[in-house]
Amino acid sequence: MPRLDTLNQYDLFLEISDLARQQGVQNVEAWNQLVEQTLQSHLALAELNADQDIQAIRTKLEEKWEEYKREAQVESSRAIDEDTKNPHV
Repeated sequence: MPRLDTLNQYDLFLEISDLARQQGVQNVEAWNQLVEQTLQSHLALAELNADQDIQAIRTKLEEKWEEYKREAQVESSRAIDEDTKNPHV
């Protein structure tokens, strides 16, 4: 069974960030709930192993809330600034 490493934690962060944008997550409680749901989903699919330190993984992903929030604000600002007649490339 593959072990979750730092690169995969980043991949999980990207996955959760994408889901958060799609779902309009705007607070830390919703972020943490999405982290939990995502981890449970990967556990159910056996992509994560219950023998791994899931709590540590959860904690690291929950701590990424501020990073997600900063990135989401930048993306929102870009979308607001976007000129629909002359879109940025």
